[in-house]
Amino acid sequence: MRIKKWLRDGNEGFGGPGQEVFHTETLLEAAGRLLDKSYSHDIVGEILFEGEDGKIYVGTVEFCIAEANPDYVKQIMEEED
Repeated sequence: MRIKKWLRDGNEGFGGPGQEVFHTETLLEAAGRLLDKSYSHDIVGEILFEGEDGKIYVGTVEFCIAEANPDYVKQIMEEED
C-alpha cells in the first residue's frame, strides 16, 4: 500500500528527506533491517515450544502495520497542537 501522508515518522524519520519511504513494503523492509541491526532476537532469546494441541510454536519480535485506533490518532494529533 502507498503511504499518502506521514503523521509521525518514528525515530528514523522515515517520512523525511532522503528516506524515500512511501510504500508499506519499503517501511517493513526498513524496520526489519533496524530489528536485525539491534539484535532483536536477543530481546527474548530463542522461543520454541510445543502447545497442548501438539503443534510447535516459535516466538518472534517483529514490526507490524495495523489500522490505528481512532482514539489513539485523536490523542496523538492533540499532542501536536
